Amino acid sequence: MMSRISIVGCGWLGLPLAKRLIEEGHDVKGSTTRIERIVELQAVGVKAFQLKAEKGIWLGDGLSDFLTCDILIIAIPPGTKRNPESSHAEEVQTLMQVVSDFKISIEKIVYISSTSVYKNDNQVMIESDVVTEVDAENKVLFRAEKHIQSSSVKNKVILRLGGLTGYDRMLARFFAGKSELVGGNEPVNLVHRDDVISVILFLIKNEFGDIVLNVCSPVHPTRKDFYTQLSDRFHLDKPVFPTHLHADWKEISSHELHKLGYLWIFPNPYEYSYTY
Repeated sequence: MMSRISIVGCGWLGLPLAKRLIEEGHDVKGSTTRIERIVELQAVGVKAFQLKAEKGIWLGDGLSDFLTCDILIIAIPPGTKRNPESSHAEEVQTLMQVVSDFKISIEKIVYISSTSVYKNDNQVMIESDVVTEVDAENKVLFRAEKHIQSSSVKNKVILRLGGLTGYDRMLARFFAGKSELVGGNEPVNLVHRDDVISVILFLIKNEFGDIVLNVCSPVHPTRKDFYTQLSDRFHLDKPVFPTHLHADWKEISSHELHKLGYLWIFPNPYEYSYTY
């Protein structure tokens, strides 16, 4: 069944997601912060809007029109790596307030969160390990999730993604040739972009109600093994992870997603495809 779907943030994840949704027969609106990308979005069939958030306030024409949809997908980077005091949570809150103020009836919202919400507690982490803000490592993301969960939207889906990779995003280039790297013992918590898009389509086609899900490949090699193998694969200088330089870690479980019946495209990070 065709749905009207709006994607906030047609970037590295959002644009290929939009293309796939159009291929599936959906009517897709998408936002970008840059006017020069409007034509790029329109070329693949997206009804494009230039929208930008500044200090929690959304700027641009047609915000209520953009938010008038059956399914809203929020896929904007929170910016907390550069700025731990990012206004991302306020931006999400403002979007939800517009939906409420204009009495927009949205059937489902999919919010792209991150496994950075979990602390490095040297254990396997499941969705229920973060219940209060005290539990959360990334408190901005936690607050954004809460704004989604308290919204008037009928079905709320929160996806906590592992590190996004695949295609041109080949992560070994950040480690190649470096020495004295910490955390060689840590399990990697990664997910290929194809799986993220596939998970979103799976959750659009199926009704699971309000749900929080980790989205992370179920196989977790150590950073040392994975990035050494990946450097070999792409003929890069090997990184050096001395065995005595350990770090706190976490391993993200995607067992709840598995229980729903999702079948992985890339369950093992060693099998990821790239265009790098």
